[in-house]
Amino acid sequence: MGDIAVKEAPRKVKQPKKISIETFLRKYRKGGPGVKYEYNKGIIEKTEAMKFKEQFIANNIVNHFEKTKAAGEGGKIVQELEVWTSSDQWRKPDLSYITVEQTRAAAKGEEPIPEFIIEVISKNDKINEVKNKVYEYFNAGVKVLWHIFPEIKTVDVYRSPEDIQICSGSKICSAEPAVKGLKIKAKDIFKLP
Repeated sequence: MGDIAVKEAPRKVKQPKKISIETFLRKYRKGGPGVKYEYNKGIIEKTEAMKFKEQFIANNIVNHFEKTKAAGEGGKIVQELEVWTSSDQWRKPDLSYITVEQTRAAAKGEEPIPEFIIEVISKNDKINEVKNKVYEYFNAGVKVLWHIFPEIKTVDVYRSPEDIQICSGSKICSAEPAVKGLKIKAKDIFKLP
């Protein structure tokens, strides 16, 4: 007699409980050690904060940025800026570029969208969430998005969800047109101090 294949019953996937944005901001806004929380249409998305061991990546980018025309005009690259990508989506990208005009608008209560965002992708990030955020960022008005992969030392440069350039080694990663003059070799992003 042959083996009989046993078919398992499909497992019921537990749907996450939705919460209000007010509850999210009250309970989850600050995150915790090594963790940050984002809000996506009532669902809490837990991600890893940028690790201390990856800080050199941010430093390399900021040091390069300091030499650009955008920096000379008063722009800044900041870590974990709170960004509303829509009325029910709240994100904390690892790095964001903000202009002087956006800083002034924010001081008046507006919620400007950074035109350049960087996410450091960890092995724990879920591919569907990462890809969905690409569309979300561009729908919100982001012009350039970098996904940095420290383990394999590559940078995916997006100018739209379908326009992707993969950079490694001596290939230039550009943040233009969002950030005037920010061009850096991929290997210089990963250079240890």
